[in-house]
Amino acid sequence: MNKKLFFFTFGRSDYSSLKPIYKKFLKEKKINVALICGGSHLLKKYGLTINEIKKDKLKINFKIDYLSKNEKYLEKNKNKIFVNLINIFSNFIKKNKVKKIFIVGDRWELVPLTIAAYNNHVEIFHQSGGDYTLGSKDNLYRNLISTLSSWHFVGHNTHQKRLNNLGIENKRIFNVGETSIENFKKKNKNFEKNYVLATLYPSLFENINYKKQIEIFLNFLSSIKEEIVITGIGSEIGSDFFLNKIKKFSQKNKINFVQNAGSNYYNILMSNAKMMVGNSSSGILESSTYQLPVINIGNRQKGRLKARNVLSCDFSLKDIKKNYLKIKSARFIRNIKNIKNPYYNKNSLNLIHKEIIKILSRKQNEPQLQDSLNLK
Repeated sequence: MNKKLFFFTFGRSDYSSLKPIYKKFLKEKKINVALICGGSHLLKKYGLTINEIKKDKLKINFKIDYLSKNEKYLEKNKNKIFVNLINIFSNFIKKNKVKKIFIVGDRWELVPLTIAAYNNHVEIFHQSGGDYTLGSKDNLYRNLISTLSSWHFVGHNTHQKRLNNLGIENKRIFNVGETSIENFKKKNKNFEKNYVLATLYPSLFENINYKKQIEIFLNFLSSIKEEIVITGIGSEIGSDFFLNKIKKFSQKNKINFVQNAGSNYYNILMSNAKMMVGNSSSGILESSTYQLPVINIGNRQKGRLKARNVLSCDFSLKDIKKNYLKIKSARFIRNIKNIKNPYYNKNSLNLIHKEIIKILSRKQNEPQLQDSLNLK
């Protein structure tokens, strides 16, 4: 049996979850692993996040630069970029005799990867399926990825039930929590400043377009007195427009713009922030670890399980300011003082490691799609 497991990372968001798992498997003698890096990791305008991987002293076995020549199709012809990426990933799989892959999350690039992998009879291990984000195409992409995957590691029991609703059997699903929290367990006291940590992604499922979204967001930031740290975003429709606006705003107002925080530095930023504002998944998944007040704007994260430290509001300057006053109140701070992160499982890494080793140790794995979907 081929016991080599290929780990794919295409951006800082999936790397945050993948890193602790990959490090765990590097110590495993029973199987070989390989790390494949691509996408926004390799582009300067997204912060060259490949440098974070290098700082973590992890060997990158393969680089796949699929984005530099194909990103131009993101807004006007996404079908073309999907076709191109299916061919790129399929060629990589065949050339390197890939039989098993591990992927995290719901980014659009994972759809052509899982299609290529499935059609080449590759066994797919997927983490963070079954989640729900009504205001993003990632919601549908995530379900497509789950449907094509062989094994599933989910962050909460509600996610397991959603995979059941897709027809995936419990024997293929493991509730392990979210591994990204492994990077966010201890408060870092390197900073003494209190500031607002701000991150906004373009959201396609709103009653206003993304150009109006960034305008409202920056108007809100202009109206508050706290120091502000704005972090960069990854590659998707509208990201170039957002980045240009954010950079000009930051330069004009002498605001700290961090294009590539990386999981380690982002841990420092989050653990010392006064509050978060925007629509980043970190406001939902990791913020409660630090009892950090969060304003979640718009529909991008709508439907996700969230702790009571998160207040959601519409893309309205009036509504954002209203929630800003709420999360600053002493009453709100008291109410979230002892909250626990609903996605945290102290045994998450051990559970994933144990189940994968068990699966790969079998003499013959079961068929992928037919059994997992219970098709008749």
